[in-house]
Amino acid sequence: MVFREDFESSTMPQGAWSPDPVPDDGPFADNGSFFKAQGVVPPKAFRTSVPFGDQNWLTAESYTRNDQRPFGDLLSIVPDPSGAPGHVLKLASPAHTDATVIRPSQPLPSKYRVSLRVGFANFGDGKPGLNGYTTGKETAEPWHAADLANGQNGFYWLTILDAMPRPHNNTWIHHHRKVVIDSDNNTPPWMEMWNGSSFNLNGEQPIMMIALDGTQPVSDLYGNPFLSYSAGAWQPSGDIRAVDSYLPNEWYSASIERADGKLTMRISGRFKYGGVRTYTAVVDMAAACVWHFNQTVEEQRAACAGPDWPAGSAFPDWFMFGDPHNNYYQGYVYYDDVQLETWTD
Repeated sequence: MVFREDFESSTMPQGAWSPDPVPDDGPFADNGSFFKAQGVVPPKAFRTSVPFGDQNWLTAESYTRNDQRPFGDLLSIVPDPSGAPGHVLKLASPAHTDATVIRPSQPLPSKYRVSLRVGFANFGDGKPGLNGYTTGKETAEPWHAADLANGQNGFYWLTILDAMPRPHNNTWIHHHRKVVIDSDNNTPPWMEMWNGSSFNLNGEQPIMMIALDGTQPVSDLYGNPFLSYSAGAWQPSGDIRAVDSYLPNEWYSASIERADGKLTMRISGRFKYGGVRTYTAVVDMAAACVWHFNQTVEEQRAACAGPDWPAGSAFPDWFMFGDPHNNYYQGYVYYDDVQLETWTD
């Protein structure tokens, strides 16, 4: 065990809003070249970044367009919603233009296991109508001003990125994910759900366990094609398939582990179709060319190199959970027992 945060002995520092510096995080950032070419101008907004936990090993970063909104409306330590003893972290986006992520304060080591509990989510339901939004007329502006936001609502259980996580427009993260456990309640549905016997179009409370395919061309809007884990196997590249559906008033355990050339994602709990069980997805990073898997130049595989993955490049691992989108997602979710483990050689 390297670090553990159970939210029992810590208090969440109160972040103070500052004008958004609009971080220069590449072409798909909020003021990146991709959006500048379209004439997009980032809105007036505010950010705060707050380290917390033992030795400040965690950092919360939040974004809002309303500097009168208390930071505690986005992040707070509260009683367990299940009624069990103890306290947990509540992460909320009162407006779909709010966003908060939790990340480590430093990149991850070469071998690690990150785990947490996540549950009692209220980020939409994937059904026609509001889907968790206030009016249903919210848009994904200014980066995708023509798109209604209520077609998608969700949150990240746990993911590994190749760059420091912080709130951005939804396109940015599509270019920086290595492996992902997340939920995107979508209507009309554009993903398939495994119901125990067959795949059906269903965007109601899905859980995705995906690796990003580094062998295929990268889409400007959507990033890399998905390698989805579902029905006990990795699905063909580009197929968007959920492993199961989460229940709104349950706790789940989730973890991502990197060791011996493999990334392992694992989720446990009570699921709509699978009942009480554990789903485990293991991928050989180099063999599958998982997007930007190499933390060092020495790990890089020549067959995976391409225009967006040049020879001689290397990419750190950062974990992230929460709501990273400052133009989508409205609701709240709870987290607890965040821990980082590693091995000695």
